[in-house]
Amino acid sequence: MASGLRAKLNMMKTAAPAATQRRPGGLICHVSRLPLDGAIYDLPPSGLRRIGWTGPRFDVRRCLFLDTETTGLSHGAGTVAFLVGVGFVEGEAFVVEQYMLREYVDEPELIDRLARRMEAFDCVCTFNGKTFDMPLLQARFTMCRMRDRWRDVPNLDLITPARRAWKLRLGSCRLSNLEAQILGKPRQDDLPGSEVPARFFEFLKTGDEGLLTDIVDHNRQDIATLATLLVRLCEINAAPQNLTDQRDQFSMGRSLERQGELGPAKEMYRVSAIPRPAGTLASLSGERVAGMANWRLYLIARRSRDWDGARDVLLQMLNRRQMPGMACTALSKLYEHHFRDLKRALEYALRSGNYPDGEPPEALQKRAERLRRKMSEGESEHGIL
Repeated sequence: MASGLRAKLNMMKTAAPAATQRRPGGLICHVSRLPLDGAIYDLPPSGLRRIGWTGPRFDVRRCLFLDTETTGLSHGAGTVAFLVGVGFVEGEAFVVEQYMLREYVDEPELIDRLARRMEAFDCVCTFNGKTFDMPLLQARFTMCRMRDRWRDVPNLDLITPARRAWKLRLGSCRLSNLEAQILGKPRQDDLPGSEVPARFFEFLKTGDEGLLTDIVDHNRQDIATLATLLVRLCEINAAPQNLTDQRDQFSMGRSLERQGELGPAKEMYRVSAIPRPAGTLASLSGERVAGMANWRLYLIARRSRDWDGARDVLLQMLNRRQMPGMACTALSKLYEHHFRDLKRALEYALRSGNYPDGEPPEALQKRAERLRRKMSEGESEHGIL
């Protein structure tokens, strides 16, 4: 019996090291060399400026493309960037380096590696990095007691110009959707971003590095897409006249107007306000866009106190049946306050009631009563004179 107990104890001693054995520590590092679009070396300055670059001359060789995979979407202390991928141009290749944790205790090594890599660059290019990636990384530098090594460099964040250019047409401006709809490179068997944290947590439990393959591929594609998207955004912003989709033309007009470039903005509005051939899909989807484009032209003319120009745009909207109710109401105001033609002001006010987008009945009644009263008072004064 004693010998049997001794045998069991010996078995437990032998098994114990295997049960508590840890997998090798340290970062998992991947380096890839991808094909490079040579156009990235010749980005037009006007396109860069219009997508948000405000620094001195842009040198893509000094720009670090960056994307993170994290344990969550909050900015709390518990959210960790377990994978940081960076990309940079090197000769005729686009080099992607990816640093991934095996254990949470490896985070200082990741932060150190990232800090050393960032030292060689003057700016970063991200997708939603201003809101998420960069503030999170800054917090992780602080948590790892390396705050003094953090560099606040200019961030060329592509999510804002992408939304300005394509949100009206696409709705969703997720990076994978832009790849499929704009860049013509849909992803195959891509791991959804929402599943990334769970996959990493499973890896921490099991140590199975095969669980990380899809995460690494997903992150590498995100970084490569940043470079391609930068080229495309600079291209369309530098030459918006080459856009063919009516929604994109209008969107570019809005973007240019926001930046105070009223001349180019008006040109894009005029192009997008042209009706498409009746009976086509373009005509059905473009009616609202065309009306919005002319309405923007009207607002620009009104702000410039170009009353004749504002009237001409509104009359064109009526002729094309673009937002006719709103056009009639605006014409009524113009004729009342700027052309001093109360008769026409009343005529257009009443016409606005014939359209669904016209002035609400109560407001229309008040306007009509006021115009009639002013007309009556004017006739009385004329009679006295």
